[in-house]
Amino acid sequence: MSENKVVNALSYLSIVFAPFIFPFIVWLISKDNQNMHETAKHASLLHLIPVVLSTLTFMLVGIMAITVGDQTRSIAILFIVLVGLVIIVDIAMFIYNLYLGIKILVK
Repeated sequence: MSENKVVNALSYLSIVFAPFIFPFIVWLISKDNQNMHETAKHASLLHLIPVVLSTLTFMLVGIMAITVGDQTRSIAILFIVLVGLVIIVDIAMFIYNLYLGIKILVK
């Protein structure tokens, strides 16, 4: 198994132990290896999606809670729905990263 294959797979599988950090470091040091560089960039972006989505969701709900005032029930329902959707997307991204890492190792 080549070193590139292992590093490429670890870029995706790092969602378990070092999300975003490992692929970002690989991306920074792999300028000379185009395949490894692109894989690390792709893995970094995939690791960022849940973070950005979660942050935006909580910011949106927080802003709405401040501006709406007395309609706490509608904010609570919106919060539950949005958090549910974010959890589903986060789990899907986690599984997709594992799939891509295993796919590289098996190939």
